[in-house]
Amino acid sequence: MNYLAHLHLAHISNTSLPGALLGEYARGSIDPRLPCSLQLGIRLHRRIDSFTDAHPLHAEAVRALPSPFRRYGGIIMDMMFDHFLARHWARYHDWPLEEFIAYSHRQLMPDKDWPDAMVTLVERLKQHNLLASYQSLDGITLALGRIDRRFRRPTPLPQCAPLLQQHYSAMEQAFLGFYPELQSFVLDQSRQP
Repeated sequence: MNYLAHLHLAHISNTSLPGALLGEYARGSIDPRLPCSLQLGIRLHRRIDSFTDAHPLHAEAVRALPSPFRRYGGIIMDMMFDHFLARHWARYHDWPLEEFIAYSHRQLMPDKDWPDAMVTLVERLKQHNLLASYQSLDGITLALGRIDRRFRRPTPLPQCAPLLQQHYSAMEQAFLGFYPELQSFVLDQSRQP
């Protein structure tokens, strides 16, 4: 899952929104000096990613992608699942999406425990209103182009637009079947130590 889903899942499970994003950057053992809320957020982020990658609907959607896109299928599906979450937001949250995004921006105030990369991410999320841009395929295509720049070598991600349109309905059905199961999983996980 990508940023919007991680924030949404943190919110519905009453866990830390900053911790949900910090999971993108925390590698290896979780630093025991971090506040408990951030530690929980990192653990939940990792569990969400593991559940998502292993889920049959996600895995099948990745396998359905043609080469050379399949190699980047996890990234593509994470972005598309955020797109479908934004598009079907009213099914999953009582607040309007814009209100949730504003709330998330308020919760994501830089802290001394954050790595520089996360501070930069949060600045970009706010400055470019990235979470709202996930509602459109153009926004997803731009985000995939930005992800491409993180790789040492060029990837096919910037050329994804026709692929996304071609597989749109199947990806959407995968998301609609998958996300309620992920929500249930997260609520169960948030009750565990």
